[in-house]
Amino acid sequence: MEEKSSGIVVSSVSYGENDKILNIFTLDKGMISARIKGVKKAGAKLKFASEPFCFSEYVFLKSGEKRTVISASLIDSFYPIRESVEKFYSAGVFAEFIRAFSREEILSPELFMLFAKSLEGLAYGEDNPIYTAVKFLISACSFVGYGLNLDGCVKCDGELNGRTFFDYDSGGFYCEDCFDGKGREILCSTYQALKSVSDGLLPPLDDLKKALKLLNYYLKNKAEITLKSLDQLIEIVK
Repeated sequence: MEEKSSGIVVSSVSYGENDKILNIFTLDKGMISARIKGVKKAGAKLKFASEPFCFSEYVFLKSGEKRTVISASLIDSFYPIRESVEKFYSAGVFAEFIRAFSREEILSPELFMLFAKSLEGLAYGEDNPIYTAVKFLISACSFVGYGLNLDGCVKCDGELNGRTFFDYDSGGFYCEDCFDGKGREILCSTYQALKSVSDGLLPPLDDLKKALKLLNYYLKNKAEITLKSLDQLIEIVK
């Protein structure tokens, strides 16, 4: 049986001498796996469809639970991502996050649209890749149940403009008067950078970098997820 779906390649592994197994995040089927044949050969017709971040309309031959790609029509390769190390690793963060939090054939249209729009922004937009990465992670965390509370102190609802504390267990921030010892002190400018990005504003680059580190800490401690691309991106932008 043939089926068709539009999706973005988030990862792949070699299979046999010339084939690959693709993990493709789709709008209408969620995460799926499919074999694509012969793409490691020079000049393979479908080689483009097996590349990281490739957005294509795929046609599969499905037999039981197994799928094989039989054709593909390119929607966007997001090629400019490959021309910048920061853009490439930021895109890797997106793909790893999707892979970590998506389940086989569980639909998540909001996450799919965020993924596609974020890749488009990296490839063709003018925003700093670190800004785009922070923006993606803030939104993506909220979609998968790990949203940060960026509305000021979670206890008194006051603005945060002095000593600031972050509790990774709740994803909330506290002022000095409300802090009860649970969590860690952070720079207020890090919180303000996260809030600025959430509001669509561009904070200073140094504060963006600190915000990226906090999000990495949060994912490791709250979600118990390590994104290798995020570790590498942080090293690159130090």
